[in-house]
Amino acid sequence: MIVETRIIKKIAYFFSRLFQSREKKREQDALLLQKSYDLLKELEQTWDAPPAERKDLVDYTNLLLQNAQEIRTRKNKAIARHIRRFAERNCLAGVIPKSELERVHKETEELLDLLTPPL
Repeated sequence: MIVETRIIKKIAYFFSRLFQSREKKREQDALLLQKSYDLLKELEQTWDAPPAERKDLVDYTNLLLQNAQEIRTRKNKAIARHIRRFAERNCLAGVIPKSELERVHKETEELLDLLTPPL
């Protein structure tokens, strides 16, 4: 009887830890997605600024890539793949030529649409 109670308690403890870690992963993913969204919005706001005042695309894409790699839940993996592709295309670019700026702006807007929560 005592052994059965211990086993039941251990099983209950295991499941409580399992569900807590899922909730923690969801919270962490939500935070990472919010950070990514904020980075993209900040990058978007500097497009109209003079070149000397623009934010460095490489720094932003490296931060986006880091955030995308830390996303853990299956639900957010598709968004993480989009962020990762965007970051990988642009993180080694250094200075983006004017011919590529339209592509970067378009991709940034697409990512912002993906990250915007539905109302």
